[in-house]
Amino acid sequence: MNKKIIWSVIVIVVIAIIISVVRKQGHAPVSQSEPIRVGAVLSLTGFASPWGEYGKNGINAAVKRINMQGGIHGRPVQVTIEDDHTDGKQAVSAFNKLQSIDKVQGVIGGVFDFTAQPVLPLAKNSQLAFISPSNFRIAGGFDLNSQSFVMMTDFSTVIRKLTEYLSQDKLKKLAVIHFKSTFGNEIAKTLDTVMKEQKKGAIVDEAYTQIGNNDFKTTIIKLKSQGIDTVFLDMVGNDPLSFLTQAKALGFAPTIITYNGTLDSFTNEKDKSLLENVVILNWEVTSPQFTSIYKDEYGIPPTKSADKFFDAVYVMATAIANSSDMTKVASYIESHSVSTPNTTITFTQNHTVSSTQVEVQVIKNGQLVSWKK
Repeated sequence: MNKKIIWSVIVIVVIAIIISVVRKQGHAPVSQSEPIRVGAVLSLTGFASPWGEYGKNGINAAVKRINMQGGIHGRPVQVTIEDDHTDGKQAVSAFNKLQSIDKVQGVIGGVFDFTAQPVLPLAKNSQLAFISPSNFRIAGGFDLNSQSFVMMTDFSTVIRKLTEYLSQDKLKKLAVIHFKSTFGNEIAKTLDTVMKEQKKGAIVDEAYTQIGNNDFKTTIIKLKSQGIDTVFLDMVGNDPLSFLTQAKALGFAPTIITYNGTLDSFTNEKDKSLLENVVILNWEVTSPQFTSIYKDEYGIPPTKSADKFFDAVYVMATAIANSSDMTKVASYIESHSVSTPNTTITFTQNHTVSSTQVEVQVIKNGQLVSWKK
């Protein structure tokens, strides 16, 4: 065997070793002929499952439309979905499986803050891009890194949409009853600042640590004795129904402010009179174009960030299709705008979208209507 052949064999062996090492590290070059592999970590069981189901529907609608139109650069999109059971530890396991076994090139998910947060450092360490469609950035609480993005803006900006409503003279003393989480803590912190800016004093901060089946009687009696006239509820599951039922029984009738998730507590209730005049901070405002897409596919209106999961698939799949290797996917996302059938997505330097459409609404005769001062 001459020297030329020997050196050729050596070069081939070295290349094979390099490719093997790169693949083991999860940094294999992205083939321009293989399917675009996206992972999703969703809460399909547990108390966040309603959000998870809408998220899954949004993802599947996007995959269907993309593939019907020939994929992206001719590559079909495949999404592998794992259930985190509304549990942060399960979210970690789901992410690790998607990365190591399913070999996805990007991950979407994290329905609630406490199921997304444990995934953020994993995304950074693995250099695997992660988009959380239904979460906000919360400075000092839900901070993003080089590999992670959210399809919402800063949460404090959204909460501040209540400033004009809270400026009314009739609203003098505010209590915030919230789940003890990054999300709930930010609501309390921001509203406390807003009330102080309006010279109305600090809020009464009431945190609880269990989601579902809570007895709020002691809290209600306390707030009633303190002359609270306005209450913001950060509650999901059956807690909103429990609170409003117990408040009525105890003769406590403050102005109630909350967000869309509260309405789920009354889904199976024939009598929804407890919701009359409840104020809703609605950050689930959906565009007419996506509403049409979703209704055509599922026969019902979209909610719970279904549109943002839909858009996230387009963003992630487009970034993967235009990246030579998975470690460059996040760089593509942060430096490019991506157009979807719904809107155009552009991320800020903080890895949030530039704005989130928010409306302050009131329930009148069972219907949500815009609030006007």
